[in-house]
Amino acid sequence: MNYEKRIIHLIGHFMYVVMYCLLILFCILHYNLANLRILLYSGWVILIFGALFLLWSSQSRKGGRMRGDEGGEIFVESGPYALVRHPEFLGHILIISALILMTQHWISLIIGLMLIGLLSSAMVMEERENLEKFGDAYRDYMERVPRINLPAGIIKRAIRGRRE
Repeated sequence: MNYEKRIIHLIGHFMYVVMYCLLILFCILHYNLANLRILLYSGWVILIFGALFLLWSSQSRKGGRMRGDEGGEIFVESGPYALVRHPEFLGHILIISALILMTQHWISLIIGLMLIGLLSSAMVMEERENLEKFGDAYRDYMERVPRINLPAGIIKRAIRGRRE
């Protein structure tokens, strides 16, 4: 990664962390503002699922089944990575969505949508880099596993499991 790309990457990370912290702070300060219990309870369910999915993804990346070209870079294809290509991003998107539901304020919605936009652009950039690193192996993985659509990933995995 050249110097300019690295600076842009670091600025993106900094913006993401600042906005994430703002969203969490805003959720603490304006928790259940509209007093809509269904949104609040839904937010808690999504938050717990998102956090567990994020932890599972992180653990799977450390010890999962990996592929690489001639001993070089590797990528994980097992665990949640068999269901979606970016499970950690999905976990963060679920947590952000949960915080929006739990806060019930338009400012949290704006901050959350900006965060999801940053995550989406990071996913696209990461896929470009992975295509350069892994070539056809990653292209095949992209065809088999959806980006972040978990229900589609579960269905595709079940169909593949029946064939194998």
